[in-house]
Amino acid sequence: MNQRVQFVDFMADMGKFDLKSVLPLFDRYHELLVETNARINLVSRATSLDDYWTKHYLDSITPARFFDFHNERILDFGTGGGLPGIPLRILYPTCRMELLDSRKKKCDAVGEIIENLGLTNARTISSRLEELDMRRFSGRYDTIVCRSVKIEPRFASTLKKLVKRGGRLLFYKAKEIDDLKPFAGIEFLDVSHPALGDRRIGVWKR
Repeated sequence: MNQRVQFVDFMADMGKFDLKSVLPLFDRYHELLVETNARINLVSRATSLDDYWTKHYLDSITPARFFDFHNERILDFGTGGGLPGIPLRILYPTCRMELLDSRKKKCDAVGEIIENLGLTNARTISSRLEELDMRRFSGRYDTIVCRSVKIEPRFASTLKKLVKRGGRLLFYKAKEIDDLKPFAGIEFLDVSHPALGDRRIGVWKR
């Protein structure tokens, strides 16, 4: 089956979103990501362009099965090519999305994609996690999403401090979860899908 069709079916099954308004944005994002990735390595070039729809976009929006991100301030830690931040921002136009990556070149490229998509309430932050000014960022976020990022032990304390009380950290995981040991009380939601295989979202609440 065409991977875009699987992506559309996944969104349709959730029944939460106006496909007529969001699909053109995903199509345009796909065009921009493919074009930009040819110049700057944002995502693995070993992934086929058709597989972007499931491996990247569908995977990015799996938490939408369980959470409503409207009006939340969200941090995408280690955004790479804008994933999962841009797909989530497309689905939730009232959220405020900040996309963090330590590599300025990637942040600049993702910033251009955001601008070309016309997404408001979205911006990139070029910084290492541990170098964020905690006087400004402590307790700032309702949700932090971490996808395709190995959580080093030195990250744990900072991530916890960035989340406001009542907020949550969401970790996109397959089978390997050893890096989540610093997060006591973490719970897992099964978001497995035929196109993704075994997939879980680890949820840590502050």
